[in-house]
Amino acid sequence: MRLLLTIILFVCALGARAQEQVKHIKPTAIHQMPKISVEEYESSIEELEIAEDVSAEKQDRAGDLTVFTDLYSGFCSWYCGGEILSVKASSCLKPQGRFNYKADNAHDFNHRSVWVEGADGQGIGEWLEYEFPGRCPRITTVNILNGHVKSDKAWRENSRVKTLQMYYMGKPYAILELENSRTLQCFDVGVLGPHDEKAPNWTLRFEILEVYPGEKYTDTVISELYFDGIDVH
Repeated sequence: MRLLLTIILFVCALGARAQEQVKHIKPTAIHQMPKISVEEYESSIEELEIAEDVSAEKQDRAGDLTVFTDLYSGFCSWYCGGEILSVKASSCLKPQGRFNYKADNAHDFNHRSVWVEGADGQGIGEWLEYEFPGRCPRITTVNILNGHVKSDKAWRENSRVKTLQMYYMGKPYAILELENSRTLQCFDVGVLGPHDEKAPNWTLRFEILEVYPGEKYTDTVISELYFDGIDVH
């Protein structure tokens, strides 16, 4: 019994030491959710994003448009060359009525559809995994809409991620430290991916380590998790 206890303590110590050695990354940019609706944004996208004579009052009313520009503008981005082969999850909350909470929702460029883990409790240890082809342009940024961001009420009622363990090609790479805010949080993660036609497929996995508890539900939600990078154009 004493030997077994010693082994358990040794393994735990190794795990803690390995986690300490993994770098912790805080967001390098944080963008608030826009003040207008998607419909309002799409009806005046050229004026809001391109025109130089937009009034200060209208700009203030619209707020920070980065989220909608990324998701709905159709402007050129890393995704002009970037390719995702699949998005998988360790679990998903069962569909409720017309709503589903599958893994693909975290990468559908729609902030109103979400991935919700389906485990008991707050989803500690649950994960999302993205698979890329070897030829894919390299990734430098991970962008996360943390929580159920479609409304302030939904965001407060559901749990959000506090820290994510990031695995690169199956190995621990970094711990992403998310703020407890209804925002788009952008993480500079270095340069990831071989960008080689002959290279095998590779993966990024994001495992929930800690959460900010929701006011009503234990379910932990990620609205969007997508990427930016280099090697395009």
